[in-house]
Amino acid sequence: MGLFTNYYVGLDIGRYRIDGVKIKNGGKRTEIISKVSIPYKKNPFDGETLEDENEIITTLSGVGNALKVDIEDVISSALFPDRILFRQIEIPKMPKRQVLNAAKFQIVRELSISPAEITVEVDTNVNDSNLTVSAFVVRNEDITKFNSLFFKSGLPFPNVLDAGYFKYNYLIEEQLSEGLVFVVFEDISSTYMELFKDGNFVGVDSVLGGSESMVNDIEIDEVKSHYRELSDNLQKLSRMMLSRASMSNEKVKSVICISEFEEHIDTWRDILMEYQIADETFSYFDVVNLNFDVPLNAYSLAVRGVMGNSTVKLLPKKR
Repeated sequence: MGLFTNYYVGLDIGRYRIDGVKIKNGGKRTEIISKVSIPYKKNPFDGETLEDENEIITTLSGVGNALKVDIEDVISSALFPDRILFRQIEIPKMPKRQVLNAAKFQIVRELSISPAEITVEVDTNVNDSNLTVSAFVVRNEDITKFNSLFFKSGLPFPNVLDAGYFKYNYLIEEQLSEGLVFVVFEDISSTYMELFKDGNFVGVDSVLGGSESMVNDIEIDEVKSHYRELSDNLQKLSRMMLSRASMSNEKVKSVICISEFEEHIDTWRDILMEYQIADETFSYFDVVNLNFDVPLNAYSLAVRGVMGNSTVKLLPKKR
């Protein structure tokens, strides 16, 4: 599947809609073949819990038909952020081929879970005597449930299955390439804060508070109140993350914010700017200024497919 194709599809099963983009990669040039965004007719989620999978299946089928997804296309999608567990652990230096097993052993011991029940992806950073391992853990049953949405909608399983809080990142590699940068992603009831240094992923954490309360027609004062509380919590979290990474004395270059529910993103950016987490504060749409109307989350996932694919991949992969 996808071995001899130049066609890549990004499918994002979001909390409010499903977005899809199909691109043709010709090496130096990428051409958008088709794009679609279909909102749900009724809310399939109760908070972060999927309550109505039929609504997802019907909508996903419609997106697949609109894009004319083919079995030879390389398909990239993203698991819901709350289904990915992140752990950072220290292990002695060892050959690279042994790192995954060593990390998995520690995680299995910590979680008291069978190794057959989980999939683990790792990234490593070498210090003086140890390896710092960033481990992404997902239960295999969650992968199976997610893939079943594609099967029931008549679509092939994704070639690339990424972590949900990374799904916007592949269009902003240039902005992540220098200095300390936070990427803040507001999901339905939690907000995830990713830290990058010189293009390398450092860590991710989250706070309660998401876009669910923003969906109904609410007064602007309520919107501002929500984002002030959220920004205050993120400021505290940013300090904790920098301290944890021994970077408390380093300046943060920028923070980039994006919400699953985009209507109030400019209000959030302006409020977040007041908390001075970084020298500069941007919304995602400030830094990804494309001249065509396309779902950026799905387009980013399609670009992720061009970078390289595997059965399950939960880490950003550089070009």
